[in-house]
Amino acid sequence: MLRTWRRTTRAGATAIRTHRSAAPTGLVSVDPTNLVDRERNRIAWWLYLAGLGAGVAFLGYSFVGTFALGTFVYYAARPIFRRLRSRLGRDDLAAGATLLGFVVPVLAIVVYVLAQSLRDVASLAGTAPDQYAQLLAPFVDVAALTEGQQDLLTSLLNRPGAVESVPVDRVRSLLTGGLSVVGTVFGVFVHVSLTFGFAFFLLRDGDRIAAWFRNNVAGEGTTGHAYATAVDDDLESVFFGNVLFVFVMAVLAAVVYYGFNLLAPPALSIPFAVLLALLTGVASLIPLVVSKVVYVPLVAYLASVALGTGGVALVYPLGLLVVSFLVLDILPQTFLQPYISGRQIHTGLMMFAYILGPLLFGWYGFFLLPIFVVLVLQAVRIVLTSLLHGDRLTPEVEAAPTMGGEPSEADTPDEGDAPEAGGEPSDRDGSDGDHPRPAGDSSRATDGDE
Repeated sequence: MLRTWRRTTRAGATAIRTHRSAAPTGLVSVDPTNLVDRERNRIAWWLYLAGLGAGVAFLGYSFVGTFALGTFVYYAARPIFRRLRSRLGRDDLAAGATLLGFVVPVLAIVVYVLAQSLRDVASLAGTAPDQYAQLLAPFVDVAALTEGQQDLLTSLLNRPGAVESVPVDRVRSLLTGGLSVVGTVFGVFVHVSLTFGFAFFLLRDGDRIAAWFRNNVAGEGTTGHAYATAVDDDLESVFFGNVLFVFVMAVLAAVVYYGFNLLAPPALSIPFAVLLALLTGVASLIPLVVSKVVYVPLVAYLASVALGTGGVALVYPLGLLVVSFLVLDILPQTFLQPYISGRQIHTGLMMFAYILGPLLFGWYGFFLLPIFVVLVLQAVRIVLTSLLHGDRLTPEVEAAPTMGGEPSEADTPDEGDAPEAGGEPSDRDGSDGDHPRPAGDSSRATDGDE
């Protein structure tokens, strides 16, 4: 019996040890050393990511003009891209076709119009042909050439046949100095190429970026998602709607002014028609006034000239006034502006952004300051009021409801337009693009370092 009692005691002790070893891990004390190592590892990763973020910020600052122009090209071309994608069925083909078939021709026309406007400005300012170097200075580094080289370049531009009489040493010196000018032109070419590359990848991968943002940064129904969609919608309105409206108005004004010059006597022809057409397009952003600020003084000038030549000639300025009122005033406000621009943010703000941006930042300020204005405006409308009153942040618009887009109005990817290259966003995290995984889902991968 004593042996039986000892075996029973040993069996009971073994069972107790087994039960303790199988006890829930939550009841076992955690080693503080593991917690310290875990937090130290996370801090190290955060410091590393902060360094990478500083590098990205430096690159963005160094190429801020390129990224601002690329953002403009992306938003200006995105409506066209979506139409092409629904027909072509591939994001990469639609993005390439949009840039080559829409953006490049439009930019070529803009460059031509600007060149003609510069010529008109030069004529208006009395710039002589021997001052080409000064006109080129804003675009190429003519200052890199010495005074003698600039004089030689000017003489060759005026009399190209005189190159045979120029000493070889002077030509060699001019070519050597011209390498710096070529370097500047090459730099412009690189920036334009980077701009188109940036816009191409945004067009092709935009839906995947948006899905990643919804799944990992700010899901639908959050304040961050509402702010991002409102900014996205307003930037498209600004860069596609407003800029396209200015472009269409400039083209219409050019047709009206050149048509007038074909019908009117030479004494009543409109001077600097291209420049005035460009100014008419820009003036179309002014609320209520629209293009009157350009064509009314122009008609007054032509009427004064007509009075000096005879009363019968007044019919031409009066005809121009009627046509301009119908084509450059009634037509834009009644049909073009609602159809092209749709809902707009405050036009006064955007007008000041377009004017002050180049004065503050240079050429890329025309694109950068409108982006900044949209970011500030949406932050005030959605976030600022709740922060000031200490209320809970919501995705609802709290201030200035008519000065920008509603978050719910932001465009969403069309059905069937999910990108086919690189896999769905759900391939990485196990969730579909429209329904992010709950934060407590145990299927989410954990950090291997923790």
